[in-house]
Amino acid sequence: MGSVVLAVSQSIILEQSFQGAAELATQLDAAVKAVERLDEIVAGTGPGSYTGLRVGISTALGMKLALGCRTFGCPSVLGYPGEEYLVIGDARRGTFFLAEIRGGQMPELPRLVPKAEISVELAKVDFQRVFVTAPMPELPGVEVMLPQARYLLGRDESYVDLHEPIYLKEPHITQPK
Repeated sequence: MGSVVLAVSQSIILEQSFQGAAELATQLDAAVKAVERLDEIVAGTGPGSYTGLRVGISTALGMKLALGCRTFGCPSVLGYPGEEYLVIGDARRGTFFLAEIRGGQMPELPRLVPKAEISVELAKVDFQRVFVTAPMPELPGVEVMLPQARYLLGRDESYVDLHEPIYLKEPHITQPK
């Protein structure tokens, strides 16, 4: 699940959710047709679903080639309301990621925490708002919310060249025998 926002001078003129690459293509087609010209595209770089991030980034890069606009990447964890908060997500293989957002920026890469230690780690940080990307039995009562494109607007200080997602772990590669 993701979202697409079309904005002119920071004012949102189109906002849609999508589920999967086919809906993403439909939403982007509507966005392109809604304006005379796109100036820039900002794609979330994660952390998040490996396939989803790759589809989003490659789609943005393809649109850059087709439309001649600028592209940027922005950490997806900046896609929440507010300037100070913590995002926790499932990093698979028995770990969670913790991304601290301070002053509307991610000052350091998300850190990985074993699931068994999440309560201890959460007690060490001082945040009024905590979001989880999916319901987690280890964290009952924490607000579940996915990042939204609307909150990436105005996070220009965090825009970077768009080339690859934020990887939480080195990829597991099977070596030939």
